[in-house]
Amino acid sequence: MIRRHRDLLLVHFPANALLLWLAYEWLGVDESSTGKLLLSTFDALAILTLVCWLYGATMVWFRSPKPKLNDAFRAALGHLGALLGLAVAVLAAYGLISEASAVIGQPALKIASWLTWTLRTPVRPGGITAIFQTVFWLLRWAILPVLLLPVAAGIATQGRAGWRELRVRHPWRQWVLVPLIALATFWLPLLIVNWKPKSGSFGLELASFGIRALIAYGLFVLGNVMLQAFPQHPIHRR
Repeated sequence: MIRRHRDLLLVHFPANALLLWLAYEWLGVDESSTGKLLLSTFDALAILTLVCWLYGATMVWFRSPKPKLNDAFRAALGHLGALLGLAVAVLAAYGLISEASAVIGQPALKIASWLTWTLRTPVRPGGITAIFQTVFWLLRWAILPVLLLPVAAGIATQGRAGWRELRVRHPWRQWVLVPLIALATFWLPLLIVNWKPKSGSFGLELASFGIRALIAYGLFVLGNVMLQAFPQHPIHRR
């Protein structure tokens, strides 16, 4: 895969580094006034637009029978508005899921009390909470990625007509592989970076962190490219 997609990866490694740096800088933007808040919002939309362009072009590249990077970026640019709308909707959905996950304790307690009263059998609130957290986990890592990745690929290549991809049936392998790739892309790199092996000197600790950061970044980039490629695999085409 790496040899076949060399040019694409050569774009992704520096482009993702730039986007991560821009996002990091955005976190430090002053929002103490209305004007600065509007500027921060504009900066966030600009960064999100660049993300949509990069990954939209990647999806176009994978769906093209004879892919060319320039043509892929040009095609994705023409559908950038629809891609940005999808991205904002997805971020809003994930924000709502995170918010619901953070406050589920009180509803879980009420549900457990009602079930205990109705069934005349003790129901633990922790069990209800675990069920809800499992549902939220599946939404984050399986259901939404599997459903929306083909939609994003369709929008990148066809514009708003790409929403028809929601009607495409997904084989069981997709429900297994997409969550695994997503976890390897976003969760595993953080685990590697946060791992702190014991060392006897500052130099070794610094070298260890540098090596772990490079490995984590490589997994992040490769995983992202694989996620964009996955909806275009022949077993998923109509």
